[in-house]
Amino acid sequence: MNMKKMLGIVILVLVTQMSFAQYFKLTPKGFVSNDNSDYTVVEVPNVKQTDLYKNVLNAINSIYRNPQKGLSVVEGESISIAAYEEEVLPIKRSNWLGKTLRKYDLSYTLTFLFKDGKIRVNSPTFELKRWYEGTFRAGRGYGNSGWTTLNLVKGKNDRVAIYDQNGKLLLEDATNGLNAHLNAIVKQIIDKSNTISNW
Repeated sequence: MNMKKMLGIVILVLVTQMSFAQYFKLTPKGFVSNDNSDYTVVEVPNVKQTDLYKNVLNAINSIYRNPQKGLSVVEGESISIAAYEEEVLPIKRSNWLGKTLRKYDLSYTLTFLFKDGKIRVNSPTFELKRWYEGTFRAGRGYGNSGWTTLNLVKGKNDRVAIYDQNGKLLLEDATNGLNAHLNAIVKQIIDKSNTISNW
């Protein structure tokens, strides 16, 4: 491979990494920022607190279909959005049939706080669940249908979770999917708020 091709690949990788902001990463304790705190701060120089608040609120209103349902605000100071997305997180699971793909619904909450020149984004909270249909088993009939939750850390009665009780990762699909999805949402809101002009 010649130097030009190698340099091109390196630049492509760097641009790809820079274009995707990693605000949070999932751990057994939940989402944490890159410095392991429960929030991250986005610097927006020379923009007043009230303008940052309005811009983020306008961004949320333009991104979500019906934001008022899950919106909670303290005028000029903070915005929380609670949202629900169906079958947004596909996760491969092993069972007696081999590997199966299960799609989980995602509920999450994002909270933004504002100061002059700064947006604080609190670590997202989330819940994963999916609906399962009762299956037929010979001699037993049909089993129950219902909701099952995919917990962050495996409890005593959980068949599966994202991490075990010692913090070992069990479902890489879940961490990768949650990291990508929730960071992309935060990035979309921040990017959109930066393009709104107050006139």
